[in-house]
Amino acid sequence: MLRETLLALWSRFPLALLLSRAVAVPIAYTVHELGHALAATLLGDPTPRREGRLTLNPFRHTDGLGFLLGVLLGFGWSRRTVFHPHRMRLPDAPGGALAVLAGPLANAALIALGVTLMGHLGVKPLVPWSGWPTIGEFLTVLVRFNLSVVLLNALPLFPLDAYNLIHYLLPLRAAARWEQVSGWTTAILGSGIALLMLLPPNGYATLTLPVVRWANAVFLGW
Repeated sequence: MLRETLLALWSRFPLALLLSRAVAVPIAYTVHELGHALAATLLGDPTPRREGRLTLNPFRHTDGLGFLLGVLLGFGWSRRTVFHPHRMRLPDAPGGALAVLAGPLANAALIALGVTLMGHLGVKPLVPWSGWPTIGEFLTVLVRFNLSVVLLNALPLFPLDAYNLIHYLLPLRAAARWEQVSGWTTAILGSGIALLMLLPPNGYATLTLPVVRWANAVFLGW
């Protein structure tokens, strides 16, 4: 029984994949949060600079538990970048929306860069499983994890980017109603994450692999 459990865990968390994710995850989080911080700063909000978020130091952007889940499960979260649209040169709605969009767009740019590098190097997408990951395998993991960041933030659940984007684009009265459901959306997000964490390896793979394959085919052509 113990041997079967250990083998199942090893098949779920192969060392080469973990090593690749351990590097790819903080890169993706740093790019995402720095995108928010740069956009807000360029629009006139001094908050990100004051909080030390205008940096490539991944420790300023990475949350410990979010990093661990990113490495083990392929999705997680980073430290949220705080900004205040009322301090920007633009009105709250367009300023806040631009700062929100900058995070996923930064990840999308990194995806494009990774795919371009793979094309120039002539390497095909391949998930690392054993041995030391090759450059092609690492780029595969980097691209796929950045895609997971973009797609996760497309869910309209607080505190993800899509929820905040909707909030900034709604009229004031509708935005106030939208804020009232934030707790419910957070509960849905937390329950979904908890469910995935509690699933056995086979159950996790059965549930997530079809989604991963669909996303790779639709957005990456893999």
